[in-house]
Amino acid sequence: MPTTVNVLPFDQKLGYPQRQKVMINGEAYQLFYRWNYQGNFAVLRIRRVEDNEIVFEGKLTVKNPFEIKDPKTHEVLFTILPWQVDEKTAEVWVFV
Repeated sequence: MPTTVNVLPFDQKLGYPQRQKVMINGEAYQLFYRWNYQGNFAVLRIRRVEDNEIVFEGKLTVKNPFEIKDPKTHEVLFTILPWQVDEKTAEVWVFV
């Protein structure tokens, strides 16, 4: 099965904080981006819409991938790779 790469939605006009909805591998997720001004870094929360479960919340560190796992089964759902993240944008790749 080939790996597909997509980019999570982030509207630069809105900046931080912002919410987006996305379908990943047939599942709906709500994204919440915010900027931590004290630490000078972006934070992303990914919540699965179906059961309102938070599957990820953490600092977006450029070129540091995260495996997003189901909190109950620990099955890998997808992987994210923050590619370009700063005060104006968040380009985060998704591998499914």
